[in-house]
Amino acid sequence: MQKINFSGGEPFIEGRQGKFVGEMVRYCKHELGLSVSIVSNGSLIKEQWFKDYGEYLDILAISCDSFDEEVNIKIGRHHPKQRHLDILRRVRDWCTKYHVAFKINTVVNSYNKDEDMSEAITELNPIRWKDLPEEEIWFSMRKYGSP
Repeated sequence: MQKINFSGGEPFIEGRQGKFVGEMVRYCKHELGLSVSIVSNGSLIKEQWFKDYGEYLDILAISCDSFDEEVNIKIGRHHPKQRHLDILRRVRDWCTKYHVAFKINTVVNSYNKDEDMSEAITELNPIRWKDLPEEEIWFSMRKYGSP
């Protein structure tokens, strides 16, 4: 094994400012020598986490299915206190500051399939933008079980 990815649900939700996932990331990088990545919605990540654990993280992927707040409400990705684009900008800036590769994951669905995301993606400048068709996600869940 060369890589490990923490995803499914929200890895930072455990309530101690990401300490649990941070210690797992540290262990996997420092003790096991693995390449480490996390997939998150970004809303619970604080700069202190990067200060404490950023050196152990190779890639942080943020889930972003739309840059349109109306669409985010429809698909259940709305963050009432902050716009998703603001979250992405903040996390991208921390990734840059702490030398963590920044990636964006998008699931294409019936609500966002016609959305032109090119301007925001260009501005955010991720190392990779991974867009997955909703059918591929459902196929994977049927084949391997729900995350």
